[in-house]
Amino acid sequence: MRTNQGTTRYTFIGGGALMALAALGIAGCGRDADNGVGPDSDAYAGFVYTSTNNTAGNAVIAMGRSRDGSLVELPGSPYATGGNGDAAEGDFDTQWALRMVGNYLLVVNAGGNPTNGSITVFRVNRTNGSLSRVDQNPATAAMDNMDSRGIRAASIAASTTGGTTQVIVANQHSNPNFQMSPPQAHGTVESSALRNLAAFTFDASSGVLQFTRIAATYVNGDNGGPTTVEFNATGTKLAVSTWGVPHFMAPDADLRVQKPGRLYVYNVAGGMLSQTGMYEEVGVSGNIGFSWSANSQYIYLSNFNLHSSKESNSVTVHDGTTAAKVQNFATAGRNDEGCWTWISLDGRKLYVASFGENVVSVFDIGADNRLSVSLSPNFFGRRGNIPPGDTKDMYEAPGGHLYVLGAYQSHTVTVFSRAANGALTERAGSPYRVPSSVGQTKEQHAYLGLTGFER
Repeated sequence: MRTNQGTTRYTFIGGGALMALAALGIAGCGRDADNGVGPDSDAYAGFVYTSTNNTAGNAVIAMGRSRDGSLVELPGSPYATGGNGDAAEGDFDTQWALRMVGNYLLVVNAGGNPTNGSITVFRVNRTNGSLSRVDQNPATAAMDNMDSRGIRAASIAASTTGGTTQVIVANQHSNPNFQMSPPQAHGTVESSALRNLAAFTFDASSGVLQFTRIAATYVNGDNGGPTTVEFNATGTKLAVSTWGVPHFMAPDADLRVQKPGRLYVYNVAGGMLSQTGMYEEVGVSGNIGFSWSANSQYIYLSNFNLHSSKESNSVTVHDGTTAAKVQNFATAGRNDEGCWTWISLDGRKLYVASFGENVVSVFDIGADNRLSVSLSPNFFGRRGNIPPGDTKDMYEAPGGHLYVLGAYQSHTVTVFSRAANGALTERAGSPYRVPSSVGQTKEQHAYLGLTGFER
């Protein structure tokens, strides 16, 4: 059903994307600064960050991490970005909305600037985890962010080669979709050159971004805007996943309205991109988080919206040059909404977080970099009394601690202990309820991104 007509538009009912999820309800959050999982001492082992995505003013939540894995929000958190988030539009999907680049934290502001999104750069204090904004235009009296050069900045990739740090910002634009049965349209599929990848160089001494070019555009919105952008380990390749036009909250996706997401692969040379492959598959939509294999041979992609004929495609494995599909797997179920990926620090496991059923699945990464399943079941539930539709980004710290965001309704971070075989056990007292988000609705705080560093 894909059309190549760049001017295609659809007439919609309702407002912003995914607002129908409001029917799921909001988890109650009492103020509990430590939740019984406070740090053993003031000597943090590292720090973890997410962003509120608040439409009225985005901010970064900073948390200290103790050696036992427990978290505590730091004094001074949340740190205002000086830009706007886009939580009022409802839940939308992206991986790597925050990116550590040396001693800096780069953060997307998905809301208007006043039309485009923007990027905030923070200098990170590696002793205490505190953040300070870096002016992106010292020539003005104001404290400036960097214009993202597109609507709804969503994902950041960075790579340093030959002494030059390149940064790519993926501008998603929007995430139109269909919901319920019969299908009801939410959002608008429209043509726009502001659905793009913007390329920058980054000065590691000053923390200032310099815009260089629009590296790629996705003018026709039929396959959705970018959800994740990521360089391979050597910075010689770049991959981009797109949202498609999903159809969910229905017994099955209607192929008359659902449109596939895509995976693009590019070669990178001299800051320029040249496309080497593209994947799309009828019945596979909502392509979101992905990870490169260590040798760049494969890309592990998560896909949240599947037709019943494609229910074993929650995770797909793709050739790192042509993007051709070479493997596919189910997670907890066809509608569990697998969305985010993480390769374990030892490189042996791929974790996939599912938004709908609040589970994390684990896959073995073989010596040939292909995936397999050794645990039965290979997925792990998380947190009692949390409604469906909450689980997002992941981050792993040394010592076998895997952190998983309760991004949308509970405003929490779950702490898992990771066994050698990949099995996950939730830590006693988890999840950690973020104090600064207590009392905030999902239209106010809808976390984007999760990252951190070790002292």
